[in-house]
Amino acid sequence: MKVESPARNRRILIVDDSPAIHDDFKKILVRSNPAGSDLESAEASLFGPSETGGGDEEDFELTSAFQGEEALAMVRAAVQAGHSFAMAFVDVRMPPGWDGIETIVQLWRVDPDLQIILCTAYSDYSWKELCARIGATDQMVILKKPFDAIEVLQLANALAKKWSLLQQTRSKVQDLECAISERTRELQTSNEQLRGAQEKLRHFLSKSPAVLYSLKFEAGRLIPSWISDNFADFTGRKIQDWYQQTPEGNCVEESDRSLVSDSLKTLLAQNHVSLQYRIRRADNTVRWVRDDFQLLRDDARQPVEIIGCWTDITGRKQLEEQLRQSQKMEAFGQLAGGVAHDFNNLLTIIKGYVCVLSDEDCPAEKHAPGLNAIAKATDRAAQLTRQLLAFSRRQLFQPRPLDLNEAVGGTGPMLQQLVGESITLKTQCRPGPVSITADPNMLEQVLINLAANARDAMPHGGQLTLTTTTGDVDSAQIRQHPEARPGPHVCLSVTDTGCGIAAEHMPRLFEPFFTTKDVGKGTGLGLASVYGIVKQHEGWIEVSSRVGKGTSFRIYFPASPLPAVPVASPPPVRPARGGGETILVVEDEAGLRELFCLSLQQLGYRVFAECSGAKALRAWSARLDQIDLLLTDLVMPDGVSGWKLASALQAEKPDLKAIYMSGHSADANGLVSGAAKNIRFLAKPFSVETLAETVRTCLDEAKQFVKGNAKARPVLQT
Repeated sequence: MKVESPARNRRILIVDDSPAIHDDFKKILVRSNPAGSDLESAEASLFGPSETGGGDEEDFELTSAFQGEEALAMVRAAVQAGHSFAMAFVDVRMPPGWDGIETIVQLWRVDPDLQIILCTAYSDYSWKELCARIGATDQMVILKKPFDAIEVLQLANALAKKWSLLQQTRSKVQDLECAISERTRELQTSNEQLRGAQEKLRHFLSKSPAVLYSLKFEAGRLIPSWISDNFADFTGRKIQDWYQQTPEGNCVEESDRSLVSDSLKTLLAQNHVSLQYRIRRADNTVRWVRDDFQLLRDDARQPVEIIGCWTDITGRKQLEEQLRQSQKMEAFGQLAGGVAHDFNNLLTIIKGYVCVLSDEDCPAEKHAPGLNAIAKATDRAAQLTRQLLAFSRRQLFQPRPLDLNEAVGGTGPMLQQLVGESITLKTQCRPGPVSITADPNMLEQVLINLAANARDAMPHGGQLTLTTTTGDVDSAQIRQHPEARPGPHVCLSVTDTGCGIAAEHMPRLFEPFFTTKDVGKGTGLGLASVYGIVKQHEGWIEVSSRVGKGTSFRIYFPASPLPAVPVASPPPVRPARGGGETILVVEDEAGLRELFCLSLQQLGYRVFAECSGAKALRAWSARLDQIDLLLTDLVMPDGVSGWKLASALQAEKPDLKAIYMSGHSADANGLVSGAAKNIRFLAKPFSVETLAETVRTCLDEAKQFVKGNAKARPVLQT
């Protein structure tokens, strides 16, 4: 691998007390000096052409020092600046300061890589003495005076190259040491992780209820090769028994051994097999196991090994047997309990009111409520009967073209009443008419049953979403859902955010009489009747659910080419009107403030408005006798919230009623549950009808409070 050399260092320090010596070095080493041109040919004959070509060889950069102390300062400055000298020519005798040997010792303390040429005309020191004073001499050569120019050039070039190679070598060694250190740390970390993983695996295998094993193919025969240590606890046998048994297994129940041996053909064809069979323990007890095993092949697709896992399923087998024995009685018991409970309640209502109304002493004003109760009870009984008929698919079927979007929207208010205020009902209908051929009463029953199930799955509130979409069913969907049929279809999705359905209940979801509710609280016919109705409409149902996340029922109906028959909309209900009462509206948003004022004025109220809580306090604290109701936003500028404003005004006028508005929840705006019991709250956005009804109710409540000192009603969440 080619490695780039570091930058060449041509810096030389001349240390000599004689100026003439400095001039001589300049003539030899500085090629731009005319005096040095005579040496070029000699250099070329010795070293060959220069690397830069011809006479373009770079000059050496010379720096002069006349005493050792001065040289030491220059070397130190060069090292600190990052521009070290490559070499130094040092004279032995430099009176009156340090001699050359002391100078070299001091220079090497600052720059150990500095190459030294010791210049001397006398034999001042023997080689032994030099070694004793200087120490290592692999970075020093001796140049005798008077020196030859060619020899000086030779030394300068050779030592400059040596210095560069030394730096390059040191850099490579440092890189190598770093790489080795990093790799060593990685290996240590990997080894620690491997040891930890091995310990965990050994622990898990010893404690696992599943037994792992392997069999190897040798000369066409299957040989037991390994088994986890928990084999001994699982079978009550010794580990050695595993390695001495036949491939069918000596511990396998004799009547099941043919099942195990015959599975080898299936394994060779499919590479994976799952079996259930019995094993006989050493204590002669029998256990059921599920054996899942996989075939491993080599690169030539030849079988080399089988790995498998035994799982004890004895308890599950016992439960399955018990379940099979009790399923028939359970189904009839659920039917009897649910139907009897509902019909007994209804019959009690009917019989009770008949007795009351038959009494001669029953006042006439009690007749209408009693008759209404009887009518509702009979309607509920008819609904239960319709569920039974829908389940049996014998309900009167009167289909007609209808718009599914219109049908879903029309049942919205009824479904909202059914699920209660704690559950948000949301509809997401495909734009435009969505035509299907269906019985509207049956479709309503499907929505009611699914909404009731969703309500029971969300006892603490949540969201129920009704969605309509259209599309063509393709072959991929048919493969996943055998009941599906190709062609254009309309999908009605009913999705809740409730507790979800456990996986073990999913296969029995539409079973007649199956319910997870307590005895007497469900007939188990709700989803069964939904299934029957959908089948009557030549559709199918797909269900997805996650425990703790919610459930989605997707009902597919064939799309109808016929136009839907529109349903007439009920006449609008007129908002509750005012009776000349005075309302103070405090809202910082100008558009909303104007809307509220205009709406309330049209309803017959007298209205005053302020844009902040602070202004309302200043303007109306002394005129509260003119105000019947405060309608205020909760979050406002100027540091006075709606809550603070109402508290201050009610301190002056305790019977002043207040309605709070906000785009946030009550808790988020400081209306904690304890304080919110005697307030009314409108969550933005809300309709004019909702505003009118809330204002009218609050004012009527205030009049009753003044007359009868009645307690305030709970919070109205709109």
